[in-house]
Amino acid sequence: MREWLYGIYKVVFRGFMNSKEIVLKQIEEYNNQDIEKCLSYCDDEIEVLLLPNNESLFKGKDILRSHLKSSFGTEEFESVEVLEVIFLGDYVTTVEKKTKKSTGETRSLLITYFVKDALIKTMWAARS
Repeated sequence: MREWLYGIYKVVFRGFMNSKEIVLKQIEEYNNQDIEKCLSYCDDEIEVLLLPNNESLFKGKDILRSHLKSSFGTEEFESVEVLEVIFLGDYVTTVEKKTKKSTGETRSLLITYFVKDALIKTMWAARS
């Protein structure tokens, strides 16, 4: 019953969220290290590409789940701080600072998200 209610909540509530809100909520759930809530904002066929060559890092929610499981709850986890957000329609670009839990080491990322039907379909990432 609880899962059914959560499913209804997602459909109704997300219908009122814009693409920026969806991306920021997905990042919030990532920082909470809640895999299923984080993935609930992603399309089943989500693709993550690395710029500048559009190199495909992975495609599909199951592969993303495995990737997240390898760091969630470990010293390798990198929390995300969103430094800047720009959005236009279905596209959201964030400047993010990731900090590794074990070392405090930081790195910067520029990520563009494509959101359609309240789900993240594609992510393009550029690393410094």
